[in-house]
Amino acid sequence: MPIAVVRSIKEEEFLTISFTYEGKNRKMQRSKDEIVCKALTRIEVSLKKTKKAKRDNSCDDSGNSEDGRASLWFKGELVNSNVTNDLAWRDEAILKIGDQTFSVQVNPPTVLSLGLPDNIMTGFPVLPSLNLEFADKQHCKYGWYKSTNHSEEQASSVPATVSEVLNWEKVGDESLYTPSILDVGCFLKLVCAPGNASKLNEATSVVTSSVTVAAGPGNCPFDARHMYTKKPTAGQHTFRVVSYNILADTYLKDDFARTVLFPYCPPYALDLSYRQQLLLKEITGYNADIICLQECGSKLFKYNLCPALETMGFECLLKCKGGEVPEGEATFVQKDKFSLLSQHDITLNEALLMNSANEALLGHLSALPILLQTLQKRNAIAQLSILKVTGFENKYLCVANTHLYFKPNYPHIRLLQVYIILNHAREVISKFCPGATGTSFHSPGNVNAEMDNASREKANDTVHCQPQVAFLFCGDFNSIPRSGVVELLISGHIDVTHCDWIFCEDKEEHCTNLSLSHDFNLFSACGFPPFTNFTGGFKGTLDYIFADKKYLEVEAVIPLPSEDDLSLHFALPSVVQPSDHLALVCDLKWKQESENFHLTAGQNC
Repeated sequence: MPIAVVRSIKEEEFLTISFTYEGKNRKMQRSKDEIVCKALTRIEVSLKKTKKAKRDNSCDDSGNSEDGRASLWFKGELVNSNVTNDLAWRDEAILKIGDQTFSVQVNPPTVLSLGLPDNIMTGFPVLPSLNLEFADKQHCKYGWYKSTNHSEEQASSVPATVSEVLNWEKVGDESLYTPSILDVGCFLKLVCAPGNASKLNEATSVVTSSVTVAAGPGNCPFDARHMYTKKPTAGQHTFRVVSYNILADTYLKDDFARTVLFPYCPPYALDLSYRQQLLLKEITGYNADIICLQECGSKLFKYNLCPALETMGFECLLKCKGGEVPEGEATFVQKDKFSLLSQHDITLNEALLMNSANEALLGHLSALPILLQTLQKRNAIAQLSILKVTGFENKYLCVANTHLYFKPNYPHIRLLQVYIILNHAREVISKFCPGATGTSFHSPGNVNAEMDNASREKANDTVHCQPQVAFLFCGDFNSIPRSGVVELLISGHIDVTHCDWIFCEDKEEHCTNLSLSHDFNLFSACGFPPFTNFTGGFKGTLDYIFADKKYLEVEAVIPLPSEDDLSLHFALPSVVQPSDHLALVCDLKWKQESENFHLTAGQNC
């Protein structure tokens, strides 16, 4: 039986009735408060061949089935003509138009649009662009097909023609399909039946690829890394973390990127349609529990990464930088391991001015107006999420994800940026355990109000607090291992005499009376590899995963590719590696002794 679709949204005043009659699609919008006989009369009038034809506007419940007469039935009875549209149009109702009947479906699962990428390669998952209404991807039914009688002449045809003349062989029934070498030269077709938790719509949508499957680039450096991450981490005590600057597409669109920054990389390999396939395969292949991405484009997040990772059980979060910058930080959290409790994202220049935790720092910087102005011009952000560990009453993670200012001659700006983030993290964590950690800065001559080790150890033996909130700080810090930023994060202190305060050429930005301290106990979970950024002009370590030493320890670090492997294509990015950075990947586990949570003296929960 043909279907009459009624779209009715609770917040909207109108509903829409759609059906196909005599080969033509009919669609009309009616007020929910209108009585149904008027809607039925409007259907009758719209179907008349002559626009000037009129009919009596009276409502008749007799149910006569004269040609073109419209009536609505429910469970064998004619629906009262004075009932409003909102109540009359229901699932299982029957719309009769003359001698033709339609099954009424209210808000059925619907495919609004369906598409396939313009670049399809063997060994790389094909992610369809799928826009749904009243449906969700995990309840849709999929069918993937490849052409079996393709030819070079047909390969130049438009997709609609190809779909009609080709024969098809079914090759998959999941939401993603990864072509094999046997698919090279074939077109792909996807058939999708939309569904939700309660029903599946048998009206399918079909899309055919505009290109044939091409051979992939061969072995990629991350393929070898995937050998270590074939299986997800076992149990709740262990979790896998990825931090990765994926190189935003917005920075690759001009000639400067193609001719100066990355002249060694073929232009097609810089195109997002190509790189997104490598990114999707690489990132999903790590089987991570927490993924922190930097330079994640908003479109890549919305149309590629988020749809794919949602199907794998991830919560997907994005925070774009201030202004008109279409990229930022993205955090993905495996919902089997963690539940997202809250988000506390900030733009750093705004947090400096508006967050009371930075009041003392702002007062100090006010005496250095040029430095303050430079800091305020930077639109860096920090993504900060509070996660609860599934299966435990008292274990939480505070995950920070950031990308600090990039210019080499501005290490003092990065110091201030990371300190603002630490201040923010301390404030957020204090909501779960007030006073559990802190940050401070002071000028020369001031006494740093810190306990000596003996007093701290004594307090740790006597003061206990729940819950446990471990701090995890990921990102592209644009700072080498011997920088002030890394020293501050690991040692907990940066002195007024550190060279990074006066490294900038502009002496008006020099800080000569500012030291910073914090009480987080952090270490670099992936150590200090020889490089995480590998370009034609620079090779060095800029990316880190800083973990809370009090609660966490490293179980495994996934090895990075060797310099020889990366040099096969001169540098990054390349046809086999989608970014100029490398992903940091490690397995962390909760320390057993962290079951007893210790605090310093004077701290209360």
